[in-house]
Amino acid sequence: MAWNFGDILDSISAVLPQEAPALIHGDRVITWGETTRRSNNLGRALIARGARPGDKVAFYMRNRPEYVETMAACFKSRLVHVNINYRYKADEVFYIFNDSDAQTVVYGSEFRDIIVELKDRLTKVATFIEVNEDGSAAPFAENYEKIVTGGDGAPLGIERSPDDLLFIYTGGTTGMPKGVLLPQFAWIAAGQRYIEAFDVGPGDCHYSVCPLFHNSGLMLGLIGPYVAGIPTH
Repeated sequence: MAWNFGDILDSISAVLPQEAPALIHGDRVITWGETTRRSNNLGRALIARGARPGDKVAFYMRNRPEYVETMAACFKSRLVHVNINYRYKADEVFYIFNDSDAQTVVYGSEFRDIIVELKDRLTKVATFIEVNEDGSAAPFAENYEKIVTGGDGAPLGIERSPDDLLFIYTGGTTGMPKGVLLPQFAWIAAGQRYIEAFDVGPGDCHYSVCPLFHNSGLMLGLIGPYVAGIPTH
């Protein structure tokens, strides 16, 4: 059967213990039941705000559970991840936003000043979502936590395709970063080979230590929760 990550998440979420940990970050532990509901709520909210299949969602965050949850929401709602190197300066960040035609930007509150600086130039962006645990957001943005906890968490019920895309910007080339489009089935096949090679499965835990905005960090970060169904630190 040809799969994509959204289908896999719907399938494993239905059979894994709901109280089992899915994401662990410092003292934070988010269970499978919680992350399923939160990512479903976010995916539905993005669609309600005008995102359509194939639209780009820019991720401007450090490694944190919200990054993985937003990935899940994008997979489930057929939206396309765009990685932002958080070490870039403002004009470099703008280039990625603009070049990718990002429809939504999800950013960590520590980057609010750069988003405020760029806001008027980001004419293609319809929705700004700020990840801030204190519940606040910039005047033009919405708070992430309020969105993911606002809803019944039900599955989206969307028909998906193994050709749904992942979008990776790579800076390892000459000139400006280049966007690379890859079908999800290719990533899933690579993840399956990793699981078989290292015998990863129930009872294991995956540590994601590379930046998720980097190809290697993202690839390994997806394997734990999205292919093997094991918790990710």
